[in-house]
Amino acid sequence: MVGQDSYKIENDIQFKANLDSAIKSVGDLRFVMGEISRDIFKTTKQNFILKGGNSGKYPELSMPYEERKARKYGNMPILVRTGALRDSVIGRGNSDTIRHIGRQSLVQGTNVEYGGYIQKGTEYPSESAFTGLKMPARKYLFIDDAQSLRFQRLIADFVASKLEVLGRVK
Repeated sequence: MVGQDSYKIENDIQFKANLDSAIKSVGDLRFVMGEISRDIFKTTKQNFILKGGNSGKYPELSMPYEERKARKYGNMPILVRTGALRDSVIGRGNSDTIRHIGRQSLVQGTNVEYGGYIQKGTEYPSESAFTGLKMPARKYLFIDDAQSLRFQRLIADFVASKLEVLGRVK
C-alpha cells in the first residue's frame, strides 16, 4: 500500500527468541500484544513532543532544512504541521492508523502517504543537478533498547501468569 510505514522488531534477536518461546508456551499473545501496542503509542507520542521541538531546536537536522521549514511554516514543531501523521501513530484511532493485534503478532504503523518520507528522509536522484539529501530522516517509529527490554518483561510476566493459571508452573 502506498505510504504505509511500519516497524518490525525482527532485527532484535533476543526479543525474537523470547517471543518464539512465549508463543510455544502459551500460543495466544493478544493480551500482551495489546499492552505492547499501548506502550508503543505512548512512547511515540512522547517522541513527537520531545523530538518535535520548534525549528532550530532539533540538532540532528541540517540547519538549511530547518531554516527553510521555519521560513515556510513559522515556529511549528519540526515533526508536526497538520497533525495527521502524529495522530495516526499515537493511538487516536483515526482512519490512517494501522493496528492489528494477532494471536502471535502485532502490526502497528500508519497509512499517511508521506510517513515513509519522514521516517527515511528523501534524496535527489543521482542524475539530478542537486545530489544528496533533500530532507533528513526524522524517525518517529522505532523501538529503543529500554522499550525492547520492557516488552520482553511484559511477555515474560504474561507467560508466567498464564502458566500459573493453567497449573503448569514448576
